[in-house]
Amino acid sequence: MTLERLRDVVAGTVPNVIMPLFWQKGGPVEVVREEMERIADAGIGVVILEARPHPEFLGDGWWRDVDAILEIARRRGLKVWFFDDDTFPTGHAGGAVEAAPAELRRRFVSERHTDAVGPARGSSFIVERRALWGPAAAQEPGDLLRVLAFPRAEDSDELIGDPVDLTSRITDGVLHWDIPDGWWRVFFLEVGEGGSTRHAQHIDYLNAASTQLLIDTVYERIHERYADDFGTTIAGFFSDEPGLYNDPDTFNFDSRLGKVVPLPWNDEVAARLSEALGRDAVPLLPLLGMPAGGREREVRYAFMDMVSRLYSENFSRRLGDWCRAHGVEYIGHVIEDNGSHARLGPGAGHYFRAMAGQDMAGVDIIGGQVVPGFSRGPFGNLSGAADGEFFHFGLAKLASSAAHLDPLKQGRAMCETIGAYGWYAGLRLFTWLTNHLLVRGVTHLVPHAFSPAAFPDPDCPPHFYARGNNPQYPLQHLLSAYTNRLSHLLQSGAHVAPFAVLYHADAEWLGEAMPFERPLRLLMEAQLDADVVPADALPDAAADDSELTLGEETYDALIVPGSTYLPAHVAHDLLRLDDAGVPVVFVDSVPEVAGSGVDANSLKLRFRAVSRTGLVDAVRGMSDRAVRLDPPAASVRVLRRDAGDADVIMLVNESVRDVVRTSAIFPRAGEIVAFDATTGSLTELAAGSDGRSASASLELGPGESVVLLVGSPTAWEGLPVRPAAERGEAVELAPTWAVATATASEPAFTHWGELNDLRPLSDPDLLPRFSGTARYTASFDSRDDAAEHVLDLGQVFELASVRLNGVDLGSRIAPPYVFEVPAGVLAGSNSLEIEVTNTLAKAQPDFFSAFAQQEPSGLLGPVTIAARSPLPRRDGA
Repeated sequence: MTLERLRDVVAGTVPNVIMPLFWQKGGPVEVVREEMERIADAGIGVVILEARPHPEFLGDGWWRDVDAILEIARRRGLKVWFFDDDTFPTGHAGGAVEAAPAELRRRFVSERHTDAVGPARGSSFIVERRALWGPAAAQEPGDLLRVLAFPRAEDSDELIGDPVDLTSRITDGVLHWDIPDGWWRVFFLEVGEGGSTRHAQHIDYLNAASTQLLIDTVYERIHERYADDFGTTIAGFFSDEPGLYNDPDTFNFDSRLGKVVPLPWNDEVAARLSEALGRDAVPLLPLLGMPAGGREREVRYAFMDMVSRLYSENFSRRLGDWCRAHGVEYIGHVIEDNGSHARLGPGAGHYFRAMAGQDMAGVDIIGGQVVPGFSRGPFGNLSGAADGEFFHFGLAKLASSAAHLDPLKQGRAMCETIGAYGWYAGLRLFTWLTNHLLVRGVTHLVPHAFSPAAFPDPDCPPHFYARGNNPQYPLQHLLSAYTNRLSHLLQSGAHVAPFAVLYHADAEWLGEAMPFERPLRLLMEAQLDADVVPADALPDAAADDSELTLGEETYDALIVPGSTYLPAHVAHDLLRLDDAGVPVVFVDSVPEVAGSGVDANSLKLRFRAVSRTGLVDAVRGMSDRAVRLDPPAASVRVLRRDAGDADVIMLVNESVRDVVRTSAIFPRAGEIVAFDATTGSLTELAAGSDGRSASASLELGPGESVVLLVGSPTAWEGLPVRPAAERGEAVELAPTWAVATATASEPAFTHWGELNDLRPLSDPDLLPRFSGTARYTASFDSRDDAAEHVLDLGQVFELASVRLNGVDLGSRIAPPYVFEVPAGVLAGSNSLEIEVTNTLAKAQPDFFSAFAQQEPSGLLGPVTIAARSPLPRRDGA
């Protein structure tokens, strides 16, 4: 039976998964209308209205603009999401926090401490203080919570005894204390302002009543005005990067317990933490920042566990429940950068809990966080330094894993992408990022952004229309069609990942822990796909026939990143899985167990760790469900979906330098058809089969991808499938090229000059500051051949449209720049016209592009043409 999604993508009738941000900046409503029309013209069916730059959010000007947008959306069949606040990140509640009572505002517990030595009779300490410098200098002192004294080591910061409560010894702002013998650390705990000053007027994400401020101010008011559109034209609400923001260093991605910073605090935090610890938690708060001979581990784990659960319950789930009760959905993302998804600071403590209330799992790629070629280690970018391993192997997998594991998300994961990359980022890079995300299981893309501001708008380019000034906009619809086709097809059937990798948050809260992306990278480089699985999911895991089953996903083994400690409840689950025959593989080290109920050495007695270098060899034989490459190619990523009669498989070569020539062996026997998402066409591949698996030779250039259907021909029965073909010898075309140029603002071509040899137009002696389209025209002679041919442009930077003898051969926005020449088009004497469009970075060198390696401009070639000879069909036709 023909695969229904395959029929859809061949016909081009697919749902929209492109959801760009559309900035609302005020100004003439006619400009807003024009931008909305251009969004629809680009083959996009959804927009997210970001209010961040609008001067009248929820005021007359805002409603005027939204009215206009919704009118166009209804007429053109677009869906509209609302960015759910007037600022970045979500949490300002449209300004409602500024007038809110104290109990609804963000509060933090802070400490200052001083050291003392005894015995010393009649000592005293000033309790009240005023900071002279640093972030706290602008804040009022908080309310005193407690004064505690801990015995401490003479030669270190370690707290070595139980605290003494000194709060009752305060008189008129002075603490009076006869200090006992020894060294002591005196802690003054306050509750008040703190954290990131940029977010001082944001809600308390751990407080349901505070979250209600956001609902009442934004969600309810939008619903009140547009209730009839909810669930039809209006799709839902989008939260952008809410988080704890407790660290004065706003974007400290390494904000963990063990350092002295303000920590989220309210009455529920105090009660829940005390309940978790089985005693009053306040005397133990200093252990959140100080070592205490191991006693700190219980307190720190309990705090992180409690805070991340409160965020989930009182913010994310609460907003999601409101949306679903009103017929719409709730999506968005938190800050995930460099491991912050499992930490304090801008993080929310635990990625999977933060996503729990959302109808899609979400992440974002902005500011050059994912750059082709930088996947192994740190690299310099807009933020100073990025962890390439996390961004390339961890980020998107967080979203797709949550989508696979949480039934609420229906397999859907979204990524905000290409924002603040700068004008150097065009459709070529965008296509690369799209493939990067799709092959990792992300299904929906949120491009950043459409802006109605006057050109040039310095606010985080690229902007896809840019008031008609982006020369690449006319081909934007090709990326939309490509993405929608691929995403729809790649959601066929069931996702197949042979392995699960344990999310490391619980381990990191207790001590040193290997991040999940480290072993995940090794698996992905060996084409061994895996999901990231949080420990929260393990109690519900079924272990049948030595397989781990979580919802719709089945894994052949669980990979556990090495760490110093794991919580007792996690150790209990791992031991249960091992008892059931599920392979549990520890990488680099087997941890001790922290907590009660399981012996501290139980994991060490049961398991032996494998080294990172030996991981792939150790686990490869545990599964027969993975695609294999011979010879191996570490740059190739793979996604497999079991669609019944056939597998749908995507392979992407993410190398920026190497051509991959390999034989791919697929875990299903049958025939192989390649799907071209650019044209929507199907082509047979010459395949081998041994009755258990199929195989095919593949050649993937840098950045190239292929989507294959492997299995029974019934999957594509009734659809047009071209026979496999081989190329003849390529003949290089090296004529003299006449070059004319045009820009988006001056679209008429004017003659520029001639080139005898193809080289970058951006060379300093040619057109180094040109942004627009260069038209190359030339004539060449060939044999009068009626056969089909293939025209290969070689290197192009970066969009190409071709006409041969007056016949439009189409356009390409990314490699390979290969065009099919129908039979009868090639003649003895031929005229060739190639239009190449670069990005705006040459003419508009912006702040963000200054952090990027700039590509050349123009047609670099070599331009070749070769005959295409169909091979006999397997059925003999």
